Amino acid sequence: MTWRKQAISLSVGDRDSPLEADAGADVSTASPLVGATIEVSRFAGGSFKEHRGQKAEVLGVVFRFGQPVGYKVKIKKGGSEGIGAAKDFYLDRCLVEDAMPPTATSTALREGLSHWHRQRDYWHTDTGGLESMAFAVASVTAQAIAQPYEWGWDFAVPDPLRGSCTQVRCPAFQHNNFWTVTTAVSPLRGGMQPIVNAIEDHWARTFYWTHAIAKGMVKHGDWPWQAAVKNIEARAMASAKVLTPMVRKALAQCSAARKEITGTAPDLPPRSVSAAFSVVRLKAGTVGLTEPPTDRRPYTVISIDPVAAKDVKYLWQVVLHECCHIVVGSNGGPPHNDLFNAIADRVGLDPEHRD
Repeated sequence: MTWRKQAISLSVGDRDSPLEADAGADVSTASPLVGATIEVSRFAGGSFKEHRGQKAEVLGVVFRFGQPVGYKVKIKKGGSEGIGAAKDFYLDRCLVEDAMPPTATSTALREGLSHWHRQRDYWHTDTGGLESMAFAVASVTAQAIAQPYEWGWDFAVPDPLRGSCTQVRCPAFQHNNFWTVTTAVSPLRGGMQPIVNAIEDHWARTFYWTHAIAKGMVKHGDWPWQAAVKNIEARAMASAKVLTPMVRKALAQCSAARKEITGTAPDLPPRSVSAAFSVVRLKAGTVGLTEPPTDRRPYTVISIDPVAAKDVKYLWQVVLHECCHIVVGSNGGPPHNDLFNAIADRVGLDPEHRD
């Protein structure tokens, strides 16, 4: 919402309920607004687009279901007449709704962050909620600027349309032994577009944005996240230097095993799998999770509980298990089917680690 001169309420006759009026039957000249001078809105479209900012005289009011949804007007400069929706004219309020129509980017971010449309509460020293938010943003875009403030943080995401971006504002505050956050997603137009390089790996950008915000909140708001910042740094480094090479090795072995068994191997180009040490996606009692590609996130994401790294042999078994799932590529049925077990036999996945 933008506090400006107001186009009248869009609750009837807006983009979701287009104005469909019979000019003869629905235009009333009995309204007290007839004869009033109004201004053509800067959001006006159609034939009124060229008259934005000009004064007009009200000749009649269009009613639908008893509500004023449009006006018949005469442009004072030139004398042209026409009927427009209520949003095409400034009237008597100071509130504009839907000033910035949603973009593909803002819609994707709003849907991806729907979990935080309501306020969410987290333990005061835990950054898991922040990491989950960054993961959700990373599932939509590879480009964003994460900026901390005293009141919380935001993500500025460039839009494919030049001069546009989407801002994800995340007001957050501490109370008792918890912190609370919610989100607001707004498309912005008019020359504001952050210039930022893409971070191709999903978990790399998740960690990068989480770390930037967490470190900034310690500095700006004295949040108790010092230990969490070090933990993020350690997991990001271990994920890149230990886990990612291990996943590549395991994928190669599992792919070769599938080809020996079936004669075909999955197409796994570079960056088709992103893996990290993190628990924010794991269900209780699990140590590993493989999330297959989606239409918005066209790659596989692996999460491994950091506790698995305490024993390298056990970690290798967990990674083998997740990579077996990837090369099987099941679209339904039991996850640990005959092909899964056949591949597991060939790559050395112990039976006790197959469920």
